[in-house]
Formats: sequence, structure tokens, C-alpha cells
Amino acid sequence: MTDPSPATPAPRKAIPVVRSASAAPGPADPAALTALLAEYNSLRSESLQAISNRIQIMNFAFTSLAVVTAAMITSDLPRGVLIPACLLFVPGAAKASLLIWLGEYHRSQRAGQGVAAVERRINRLLGTGDVLSWESRLVSSGTHMGYPYIATAVFILSTGVLAQSLGGYFLVGRLEPSPTLRDDLAVVGGVLLYAVLCETLFLRFFIRRWRAIRSATHSG
Repeated sequence: MTDPSPATPAPRKAIPVVRSASAAPGPADPAALTALLAEYNSLRSESLQAISNRIQIMNFAFTSLAVVTAAMITSDLPRGVLIPACLLFVPGAAKASLLIWLGEYHRSQRAGQGVAAVERRINRLLGTGDVLSWESRLVSSGTHMGYPYIATAVFILSTGVLAQSLGGYFLVGRLEPSPTLRDDLAVVGGVLLYAVLCETLFLRFFIRRWRAIRSATHSG
């Protein structure tokens, strides 16, 4: 009696290779990395340019408006020209300058947010989270300072307040030759009410817009 033939062994199943989550990532795509670094440098340059523009706008606006206001004190122009210039032109120019400044602030914040996004993409491409992180930390840490910007607004708007005060002085002088104390107080009170109302409303608008820009670009 012969032994039965041995059973054919079952084929082995391929064992899947499971890579550890901590395994080193593959090499980054050089072309993608080069493009991201170019975008990073471009956005950084735009942000720095916007910051430089803000400083120049503030210096030029305050200096020029202060010079114009000072020149009105010794000007020989008729009061009918000086009073509207003091009450309308100089305060309006100060507010327009501040709006231009706010536009450059918005531009720098958008560029900074773009830099943070590019930093995250570069870090993901390289497989690490701390190669580029400066702008990302600024966006997420909540350390954005507010008082320098409010100080800037008050600084520029102060030229408008000075001009409005000068306009009130010219307006009181135009009541001569027979002004009364009641007339003077009425003029001073009216100019003061006008100045406080205009500057307060504009400052509230400016702060609201500045906070909206800040909240749109900062998570902190």
C-alpha cells in the first residue's frame, strides 16, 4: 500500500508593508519649493513696502498740514478764504491721508497673511513644521499691538483739530468791530461742537475699519 502524495503547500500571501507614521518623508519637489520661495519673497517685499509707505504717508501728511496751518496764521488772504480752509480743507486732507494710510495697512496685513499661508505650504512640502514660522506666529499669537495705530490716527487728526481751532479764531475776529461776549461764546461753542462731532465720528469709523481688517487677518 503506497503512501498518499503529500499535499501541495498553500501559496503564501504577500505581507503588506506598513510604514511608520514617523518615517522620513520623501524628497521635496525642487520646482514647487522654488516657486513657493519666490512667492514668499514677493509677499515679504510687498509687506515691507506697505509698512514703509505707511511711515512716509504719516510723515508727509503731518508735516505738510502743519506747515499749511502755520502759514495761515501769518497769511494776508481774506478771512473768507482762510476760514473755510481751516474748517474744511485741512481737516478733510488729514482724514484723506489717514484713509490712504489705512489702505496701506490693509495691504500689509493681506501680504502678511499670504506669507503665513506660504510658510505653512513650505513646511508641509519639507515635512516639518518649524522651518518657516515667523509670520505664522505673529498671525496666531494675538500679539498685534493696537496703540501705535490709534496714536497714528490721533497724531494726524491733531492737525485738523489745530486748523479748526484757528478757523474758530478767525471767525471770532470777523465779528469785529462790535462783537459781544455772547457772540464770541456762540462762535467758539459752535466750532467746538463741529470739531468734536466730526473728529469723533471719523475716529470711530477709523477704529471700526481698523479692527475689521485686524480681525480678518489675525486669529488672536
